[in-house]
Amino acid sequence: MIAWLLRELEKNPATVFRKKDLLKRSKEQFEKLSRNGFLIYYQPEPHHETYPCSIPCPNTCPMEVVEMEGKFFAICPKDTEINPIPLTKDDISRYQVRLDKVIEAIRRANNFTGSSYSLTPRLHFVGERVVHDVNTAFTLVLFANIQSAEAYLLSLPARIPASYRRTVVVTPSLSFAREPIYAKLIAASIFPVTLPLSLGLRDFKISYLAALRTPLPVGVSSEIPSLTDKQLADYERHAYLCHDRLYIPGTYPRERSNDIFLNGHRLSLGDSLFALLLRFVVELTKGEGGWVNSPDLAAEGFIGDSTLYQPYSNLRAALAGSLLGKDGKKFIEASRSRKYRISTYPDFVTYDKERLQNHPDSDIRELAKELP
Repeated sequence: MIAWLLRELEKNPATVFRKKDLLKRSKEQFEKLSRNGFLIYYQPEPHHETYPCSIPCPNTCPMEVVEMEGKFFAICPKDTEINPIPLTKDDISRYQVRLDKVIEAIRRANNFTGSSYSLTPRLHFVGERVVHDVNTAFTLVLFANIQSAEAYLLSLPARIPASYRRTVVVTPSLSFAREPIYAKLIAASIFPVTLPLSLGLRDFKISYLAALRTPLPVGVSSEIPSLTDKQLADYERHAYLCHDRLYIPGTYPRERSNDIFLNGHRLSLGDSLFALLLRFVVELTKGEGGWVNSPDLAAEGFIGDSTLYQPYSNLRAALAGSLLGKDGKKFIEASRSRKYRISTYPDFVTYDKERLQNHPDSDIRELAKELP
């Protein structure tokens, strides 16, 4: 059942499952997964519980669940002539998958080390292992189709530490072997593996060795691709100094603390430094070199005084340890005319615009609107 649950999470990571549907699949597995903490009861919101409607009619709305005399019924919110449908507790009880428990079981079964953490709701770093003398990262990805997964997978080198020479991406159902993206993934040392349908029945082992032995497609270089001819021309025209990769997931684990991933290293920035960094990102995405004047930054409220260097120094210090060259002054570059920018190629900077647009800080929400 674990494999089926994960395939359902590919459609929507926030999916909750009705107990009656789980019991139909396997009462034995439901009880085992509940007992071991893989499935937990989902507490419904009072007065907002719904039930799928199976009555043929022009409306497609769900039915409302109400309690009458200690019993539960599903009623149509549009047509009072439709009789209430009696429901059992199994009909209305719902359960969530503890994805962290599943990941921990996978880690133990495959002897993965290192930390596990969520990169996005659909992308999870599971752990690491040295395979054939190569430090290898393992990630679990939850996407409904190849098209929606492509950009996330190709940006993996920017999201995980640069110390990993290759990455195994594990999917519940997606198969990439016959897809156009497959050659790109292998060229970037990203090896896709599909979970077995038997996952969790006996153990949580993943068969990935065969994938790592997969020969490169004809004409594909064994080196991780760097820059295209056009990108190289842009790089030279704008004289960027770095090749660092920055990913901004738009997550904030606690108040005034914002996640970023710099060359795969997870860092935390306070709101003021994060807003300044995002302002540079906005300018960089315009494709005109990314330079911003200090007076403009002061007028927009991102720094307090255009004559002070402290904000740039603080940002450089926060980033330096995760930079490829460990030189904050190159990454946050200054010109002789007191302009500043992020000095890496724009395609090396990625972000989750939707999450940024829902950030609690209004300045960050406004900046997110300017991102392409």
